[in-house]
Amino acid sequence: MASSNANPPTRRILLLTPFPPRCEGFHGGSQAIGRLVRELVDLHSVAVVYLRAKDEAPMEPALAARCAAVEEVRRPGASGNPARYLRLLGAWARGYPMWVEDWRVPEFRKRMRKLIEQWHPDVVQFEFHTMAQYRDKATRHCSVLVEHEPGAAAARDRWQYSTGWRRLLLARDLRSWEEYERGSLAKFDAVVCFTDLDRRKLLELTPAARIKVIAPAGPSCTQLRRPGVESANTILFVGNFIHPPNVDAAIRLAERIFPLVRVGHPDAVLQLVGDAPPASIRRLAGPGVVVTGRVPDVAPFLDAATIVAVPLRMGGGMRLKVLDAMAFGKAMVATPLAVEGLNLKDGDELLLAESDQEFAGAIGELLSNAPRRQRLSESAGAWAAQFGAPGRVGAAFERLYESLNRNNSSGPST
Repeated sequence: MASSNANPPTRRILLLTPFPPRCEGFHGGSQAIGRLVRELVDLHSVAVVYLRAKDEAPMEPALAARCAAVEEVRRPGASGNPARYLRLLGAWARGYPMWVEDWRVPEFRKRMRKLIEQWHPDVVQFEFHTMAQYRDKATRHCSVLVEHEPGAAAARDRWQYSTGWRRLLLARDLRSWEEYERGSLAKFDAVVCFTDLDRRKLLELTPAARIKVIAPAGPSCTQLRRPGVESANTILFVGNFIHPPNVDAAIRLAERIFPLVRVGHPDAVLQLVGDAPPASIRRLAGPGVVVTGRVPDVAPFLDAATIVAVPLRMGGGMRLKVLDAMAFGKAMVATPLAVEGLNLKDGDELLLAESDQEFAGAIGELLSNAPRRQRLSESAGAWAAQFGAPGRVGAAFERLYESLNRNNSSGPST
């Protein structure tokens, strides 16, 4: 179905994504891509080819209806399949990132090539480093890679925080990621990342790469919600537990920070909300700690939370969980890393903390001080309304496309 733009689209943009774009999806990456599509269709004709695991919801129908074309490709064996684990082990043995191997689907490449031949896009945009594997001679068009989180830097974090045999295993994975990502960055006409910190990390791998920082879209003004009735002394952490930094943060919060909070607030409740919690997360459930697993909608949990805690100490990119909590007007305690690139002011829009003691102290203070929570809530909501103003991200990508069009008028090399 053709896009219903007021003005004729100026370009044809093909997006290749590792999961279904969904503006309201629980998965942060899915949200980031969905919100990008929402802005791009106002400017261009957009087609999407995406992978979908068996347990994932499809692309939102209202969003798909605004696209020129949408192709869904099933990603088989996403979990619980012995053949999958053998395939991943083989990738590790030959020095290839297992996470990238998990998104290698021959049918996707076939469908991508067919759509390129039929539709003739001006720009082919690859969302996430895992999709860089599909950049080949069939994509001779102008190409953009969006690095939601630098893969090699994330692999280094996992290695640094591991011990024993796992550290040895992850050392090889780190080398694989460095080689893969270094080669990937060199293939594209431009690379987009979300923060200046991520840009520096990527340039360390490939100094000649053309890297542009464009922060992802937050919830639109129409998506903002007013907080509902709070549950007394409820601390919330939200995150997809397939993502290792979220596992690390949740364990730290439950085992080291929350017990300190309970000394002064014995009635406090910690909610860990997220898809695919591993055994290390499920075992945290107990007195005062709730592990929900996947939920149909995170909004009720955000509405009810007294405080949102984000004690991330590893990973990159920009955290959609932070943007959504701000949009809900939540008092938040976070590490500086968790809010990297957002220009949030400590003590005004949120509280920053690093150590376990600092985190527990800040949470305890907010639980005891309702007026302070209210001031943070109001500031957070005002910040989110400005950050989520429609058109910001679409306009930034349009400027990038225009610059690539000027620089590649004779056609990009392959």
